[in-house]
Amino acid sequence: MSATPDTPELARMKQQLVAAEEQARRLSAELEKFSYSVSHDLRAPLRAINGFSQALLEDYGSTLPPDGQSLLARVRESATRMGRMIDDLLVLSRLGRKQLDIGPVDLASIAQVIAQEQRQADPGRAVDVVVRSLPTAVGDAGLLRQVLLNLVANAFKFTRRQAHPQVEIGSRADDGGREAVYYVRDNG
Repeated sequence: MSATPDTPELARMKQQLVAAEEQARRLSAELEKFSYSVSHDLRAPLRAINGFSQALLEDYGSTLPPDGQSLLARVRESATRMGRMIDDLLVLSRLGRKQLDIGPVDLASIAQVIAQEQRQADPGRAVDVVVRSLPTAVGDAGLLRQVLLNLVANAFKFTRRQAHPQVEIGSRADDGGREAVYYVRDNG
């Protein structure tokens, strides 16, 4: 094996690569600042909505008619939901800038941990969670965990009104058995 001296073309390509890497770093830093700014700017009105609606509830809640109490509850729920959406957007923006680490992922173990976390977050609820045997997936473990967390959290959320909430995490073979399709099902 012999070393080849840099040609003018190779030197120019190296300079372009260094410049492109620097531009990517700058853009990533700008995106991080933008995400923080948007998050802060969106949270300020939410804090006001939450604070004023809480004050309204404390000061006048008992004198509001049932329709008014219902509307106030919906305002507070919507503000809470908006806060979660902002959190989710920030998580998504951070994941999009992260280098992918592709490899085998044990989704069954991740699903068990997520189910336990969801149970601990709401210890008063008895949700029947079944994690079926899952084939090993190939992908970025962090991203797959986030997807599974979102699906399981939604399943817990949408079974809230069920007397016996059930969540099933499993997979099935598709495309003639050549690929696995993973799913999260609930009775909500």
